[in-house]
Amino acid sequence: MKLGIISSMSIEIELILGNCKDVKEVQLKQNIFYQCKFEKYELIVVSSGVGKTNASVYTQILIDHFEPDAVINTGVGGGLLDNLEPFDVVLGTSFSYHDVRLKQLKNTFPFKSQFKADRDLVTVFSEHFPEEKRGEVVSGESFIDDSLEKEKIHKQHKALIVDMETASMAHCCFINDIPFISLTAISDLADDLADKIYYENDKEAADCAGNYLLEILKEEENKLIN
Repeated sequence: MKLGIISSMSIEIELILGNCKDVKEVQLKQNIFYQCKFEKYELIVVSSGVGKTNASVYTQILIDHFEPDAVINTGVGGGLLDNLEPFDVVLGTSFSYHDVRLKQLKNTFPFKSQFKADRDLVTVFSEHFPEEKRGEVVSGESFIDDSLEKEKIHKQHKALIVDMETASMAHCCFINDIPFISLTAISDLADDLADKIYYENDKEAADCAGNYLLEILKEEENKLIN
């Protein structure tokens, strides 16, 4: 099985690459993709850079050039619920934008205000996440470090996680009819302390998400590959 693994930052793929074999670099469009092996999987790993445009561009290149069977996003984000804490890992089962009007999303191509994770991937991955750690991820072009803005986003979307890229990756995979799912570790709580807490937690949180993903891939190899 060939899996595309995409993150926004290089620290979010370091642990994954460190656990892979036969790592080969492929440079495409000013970025480096890593072809490698983990257990019985062929992985294509890339960090897109921050923001929705970078995420969309490199998800599309990943799909076009390498033709993965599925794409998985792993990385960090801000927690929006009181019961979530730094280093918790959340399974993204739906994805939307918090900085675009929902009406506009519904009324313009591809006429979706929310993109769903692949049903089969959700079935397999959900066994490793309690219900309260499965849900929506919302993305926008700003780092959320304001308690009032956090409350506004959660009120509108009832999401678990806010970040800057995942919905764009899901959007791109939807257009290409490629299965998609995400694993996000909480680096901060998207509140007034987020900017400080993020820089204290980013690498450890990224490693939490990466470890979680590799453990699931290893444990569920028979289900995913067969």
